[in-house]
Amino acid sequence: MQFSLLLHANDNLNERFKKKLPIPIPGEIIVVIVSTGISYGMVMSENYGVEVVGNIPTGLLPPKIPDFSVFPNLFPDAFAIAVVGFSIAISLAKTFALKHGYSVDGNQELIALGLCNFVSSFFHTFAVTASMSRSLVQESTGGHTEIAGLLASLLVLLVVVAIGFVFQPLPTTVLAAIIMVNLLGMFRQMKDIPALWRTSKIELAIWLVSFFASVLLGLDYGLVVAMGFAILTVIYRTQCPKNALLGQIPDTGLYFDVDEYEEAEECSGIKIFQSNTSIYFANSDLYVSALKAKTGIDPAQLLVARKSQLKYAKRDNGERKAVNHCSPVKKNAVMTENHAESESEDDFFLQRLTPIHTIVLDFTPVNFIDSVGAKTIKSVNILCWCCAGTLLSDLRTLKFFCEPVTPDLIFPTIHDAVLHCKHSRDVPVCPDVQ
Repeated sequence: MQFSLLLHANDNLNERFKKKLPIPIPGEIIVVIVSTGISYGMVMSENYGVEVVGNIPTGLLPPKIPDFSVFPNLFPDAFAIAVVGFSIAISLAKTFALKHGYSVDGNQELIALGLCNFVSSFFHTFAVTASMSRSLVQESTGGHTEIAGLLASLLVLLVVVAIGFVFQPLPTTVLAAIIMVNLLGMFRQMKDIPALWRTSKIELAIWLVSFFASVLLGLDYGLVVAMGFAILTVIYRTQCPKNALLGQIPDTGLYFDVDEYEEAEECSGIKIFQSNTSIYFANSDLYVSALKAKTGIDPAQLLVARKSQLKYAKRDNGERKAVNHCSPVKKNAVMTENHAESESEDDFFLQRLTPIHTIVLDFTPVNFIDSVGAKTIKSVNILCWCCAGTLLSDLRTLKFFCEPVTPDLIFPTIHDAVLHCKHSRDVPVCPDVQ
């Protein structure tokens, strides 16, 4: 207890006077030396029954090829150890990177751990990964570069090879005190719970599931449960995206959610739909349902109704030649002919079933789309799309563009799509579109 208080006071002094001290006070080293000397002088292990480190084997085992016959039995545990080891290493690396202002490459860390474990397997060592306690101790004593790690490794090698007997009288309670004091920073993360409750309840759920799963099931199974739960939250977010109808800010080419911005005005005859999610097999139907709910239009039902109306219009106008006018009429009926003239004779027979003649999909927030999502979107008979170049490449790969959907209906911005609709329909789309 006394050593814990002493180490905690040492950490506070180093933090308070870090600008004035040339180097941090090495409280851990001082405690180890003093406690080892006291334990050795008073023979505490024999006279007082204090548990000490005891015998420390010296030297290294000769290299030997691993026994591959035990690999099938060790694979499940080895896989769990690898996942846990990498997770601990990368989490510690990112924690210190955020604290000291540098970046961490996860692939580089994984390759380094793999090489270390591959080489060490010939020397019968434990699995190599980052040590939370030793890393925190090293960081708290001022070791921030690779030189600190190199010196620590050389010191461990020196202890293992030559001077391990010096630390045999060291009480294990002192080691426990050093670890507990340096782990206080990790326990302070409990303060994140109120902040997560206010900002992101999903992240709070991940935090709580990870914590309780690790405590109740152990670190290996707890980490697997936490990873599985995190994946489920990602799927949940794709199933519950934010859907919005966009409107134009007058005298600009900017478009925002009409429910959040009072100045945003919907374009006459046009519905601009945006959903901040990718489109794939698990949520493509939900995307279409949200589109219908937001716009108030069911393109499939509208298509059937207009075909029926077209049939009666042709029967009443027997003088009209079906060959010359069937295709333009149908395209106008399903909102896919973007070059038909608004004053054509077809409009006389095809009275509009809805004032909306164009639906524009904003694909800017969409990161990817699979074949199921592409087929579902194509079946809706949308007139215009706005998407990024990467998504356009994916659509070409999926053979998305064929009649009546062509690349001419893809635009880099929403404003370009609106202007196209204005000129092709020859109607006033927005009051302030220039």
